[in-house]
Amino acid sequence: MRQLPAILSILLCFSPAGKAQEVDLQTWVNQKQYADVIRYAANLSAADSASYATMNAIAQACEGLLDYREAFGYYLHCLQMDTTDAGILTALARTATNLGKAPEAEYYFQKVLAADSTNFYANYQLARLYFQLGDYEGALEKYDYLLEQHEENPTLLRNRGDCYMRLENPPAAISSYFEAYRLNRENAGLAGTLINAMLRMGGDWAAGALAVCDTALSYNPGNRLLEQNKGMALYFNKKYAEADTLYAALMAKGDSSYLTLKYGGASRYYAGQYMRSIEPLEAAYQKDTASVEVCLLLGSALGKTYDRTRAYRLLDKAGEGMQPDPFLLNQLTLFRAETFQRDARLQEAIALYYQLWKANPSRIDPLWQIASMTFRPNQSGYENDNLRERGLFAQVLYVAEFLKSGGGDAAQLSFIRKLLESFYEDAFFRTVTELPMTAPDGKKSKISVIDLRGLINRIPGEPGGVRQNSL
Repeated sequence: MRQLPAILSILLCFSPAGKAQEVDLQTWVNQKQYADVIRYAANLSAADSASYATMNAIAQACEGLLDYREAFGYYLHCLQMDTTDAGILTALARTATNLGKAPEAEYYFQKVLAADSTNFYANYQLARLYFQLGDYEGALEKYDYLLEQHEENPTLLRNRGDCYMRLENPPAAISSYFEAYRLNRENAGLAGTLINAMLRMGGDWAAGALAVCDTALSYNPGNRLLEQNKGMALYFNKKYAEADTLYAALMAKGDSSYLTLKYGGASRYYAGQYMRSIEPLEAAYQKDTASVEVCLLLGSALGKTYDRTRAYRLLDKAGEGMQPDPFLLNQLTLFRAETFQRDARLQEAIALYYQLWKANPSRIDPLWQIASMTFRPNQSGYENDNLRERGLFAQVLYVAEFLKSGGGDAAQLSFIRKLLESFYEDAFFRTVTELPMTAPDGKKSKISVIDLRGLINRIPGEPGGVRQNSL
């Protein structure tokens, strides 16, 4: 046998005969000197394999060095010498788990529980194993059992919340996460998990997430992950200016993560800072050129500022990658319309605004855009009959829908009233009873002069032209 290290030689001198080797190996294990144990084990004789303590110590050293395959073999050898040792059964289950031997791991944990059903470690590790295997109901059952005895254990509560999340039950998950967080407010990772679950729910939950962010940051000031969480919470609560300020500070400190760039740019966009939103959105686009939202907002920001040619390409790309989400589809239509409008492609813009209104008739803002683009001081200001018919349709539709909505100050329609009065006067002097109209989609219709007079009379203010007459 090779010369032993000095520490082992000293221990041998003071150890009882026949026991020195066993005690010293376990001492090394206890001192985490795993490599020394493995080196020493290489010189053991075949007879040493009959020593339970020696094999157990070598197994522990292998496990300490993350050599789970060797550790499993040594523990299995120990089990053959003592089939009832709960410690060895637990060690076999533990190393089997690390080797991905799920059936063996479950078998040995169940053997431990057969002897003692209350064994905390075996129940806990089985819960973790079931979670890894996707058996979230089985894991949840184990966590509920453990929480009956340890009801204020934040780790168990958090893990139970993870099970609920995988079972698509966010409210139950949030409840479990919150209980865990209440018991351990200093845990930034736990706070982040709770915040993300609340933001996923949206609505009132998002407002609650913002409160959790503030509390968590009071315990962990300057924590970048929590600051990112707060940025998201501000964004989801539509506090875009505040979110912009926070994200700007994060980017100034060197945070170039995708989510910071994406939502930092989006916050600036929705705060009306279109030019400033371009840089972070551009950086986010370079990290993920397939993101629909990034293409959508970057395209719109460019369309509102200086590069409408590229804006069209990005908006088209957003449309190609967009899922059939009504909100995003409406946003795409709106942004395209705005870009056409700024590029003086008015007929294309009008067609899209009209499409937007048809999809959601409760919105009258698209009709306002159409009315503003087709407005003239009077009916003689239109260049041809087609534009005159389209202008009359747009003004009539906008006024009718505005009055129907009952929102806003109808007095602001006074300038449209003057235009409609000019249409009425022209019809009166030409002794016609109907006026032709053309919708943005090309459909033809007519409005009687009597109906036009009735619509004008519903607009507050003094009539500016000829009073109602029988034509």
